[in-house]
Amino acid sequence: MELFTRKAWWLLTATWVVMIFGLSRAPYSSASSARFLSMVLDWLSISVLSQNLVPMNNLLRKSAHLMEYAVLAVFLYNSLKPVGNPSWSRKAAFWALVASGSYSITDELHQLFVPGRHASLFDCLIDTTGAFLGLFVLSKAIVMLQRKQTGVVAKTAKAFHEMG
Repeated sequence: MELFTRKAWWLLTATWVVMIFGLSRAPYSSASSARFLSMVLDWLSISVLSQNLVPMNNLLRKSAHLMEYAVLAVFLYNSLKPVGNPSWSRKAAFWALVASGSYSITDELHQLFVPGRHASLFDCLIDTTGAFLGLFVLSKAIVMLQRKQTGVVAKTAKAFHEMG
C-alpha cells in the first residue's frame, strides 16, 4: 500500500525545493543563526562559554544542510520509485541522489547572487552527504518493514496451517 500517490510525492518534492530556494534567498548569516542559537540556549537555561558558541553554531548550520537534503532525497526517491513496488529501488535511489546533489550545486550557485551569501563546495558535499544518509536510513526502514511484514505473514500462514 502506497503512503501517497506519485503526484503527491512530486508535490511534496516541489514544495521542499521551493522552501530550500526560499531559504537560500534570505540573507541568513552565521551571526543570525548564532543569535537564534543564543536565544534558544537562554530559553532552555543552558549556559555556554562564548568560545563554544561558534562551533555549536557551525554544527547547527551544517546539520540544517544535512537534514534539508536528506528530506529532499527521500521525497525524490518516493517520486521516482516504481509505483506499487514496496521493495527498495536502487535505480530510484541513484537518481534521487544525483538530483539532490545537482540541486545542491544550483542552490550554491544561486547564493552567489544573494547579498550576504556565498557559494560553498563544502556545503554541496554536506548536502549530498545528507541526501545519501536520508536514502540510507530509508533503505534500512524499508528492509525492516518488509522483514516484519514477511514474518507476520509467515506466522499467520503457519497458524492457519496448524488449525487445519
